[in-house]
Amino acid sequence: MRTLIAGFGNVLRGDDGFGVEVIRRLEQRRPTPGVDLMEVGTAGIRLAQELLTPCDRLIIADAMSRGGAPGTVYVVQVESVESAGEVDLHLAVPSRALAVAKALRALPPEVFIIGCEPAEVDELTTELTPRVRAAVEAALEHIDRLLEGTCPASDPVAALRQRDEILQIMFWLHGEGLGPDVSPADILRFIEDSHVVHATLRQLVEDGFAEPQFDNVGTPRYRLTTLGMREGRRRFLDEFEPYLARHAHGECGSADCDCHTGGGDCRGLA
Repeated sequence: MRTLIAGFGNVLRGDDGFGVEVIRRLEQRRPTPGVDLMEVGTAGIRLAQELLTPCDRLIIADAMSRGGAPGTVYVVQVESVESAGEVDLHLAVPSRALAVAKALRALPPEVFIIGCEPAEVDELTTELTPRVRAAVEAALEHIDRLLEGTCPASDPVAALRQRDEILQIMFWLHGEGLGPDVSPADILRFIEDSHVVHATLRQLVEDGFAEPQFDNVGTPRYRLTTLGMREGRRRFLDEFEPYLARHAHGECGSADCDCHTGGGDCRGLA
């Protein structure tokens, strides 16, 4: 199995050089069999040309502006060339390269993007800001997980679209009257560990969304296009039914239990 790891970015524009720095750090390691490294820079066409040599998996490292705190690391699986544009890479250079590769029928079966929220991309400097420089190590850990197969496509810990869908669904539920009970920390107790939503909710709690913050959820930072949201909402709401039942029927989710009417203790989880 051949994996190509490509680093995008302009090393003269501060944090925009994040992807290139990731590649340079990888080059300092002992070579990994079946893994090729490529410093693309801003010449995206070079990646398209390289992909003419077939590979099974492509991992792109790049600066990615998503409105998060500087240094935030994102992991996104690209399901289509069009979705590569949705993640708002700098100047969309990687998405253009992927579009060319698709036209040449050279797009790998698996494409991942390791992105980092930049702090400064306008200043003429070859130095990364402190937070982004520190994020390089986190990016390397994510790459290691992808190579080891412990960060599969179904793992949405940092899959932005699913994460934002969950926040928007919570915002909607809050508007429907569920009030302050709606928080990732509360919902997390009702989601099975094996379900993909569990990982996303856990990450939300770790990122500081342990309590409802609907002013933040409603900001443009978390507003999505309608593309792809219907499936994400369905998958989340399927797992969210136990929580809705608890809210409507008491602690155990049963309308027949005394905890529903407030007349006694809960007789056990349904």
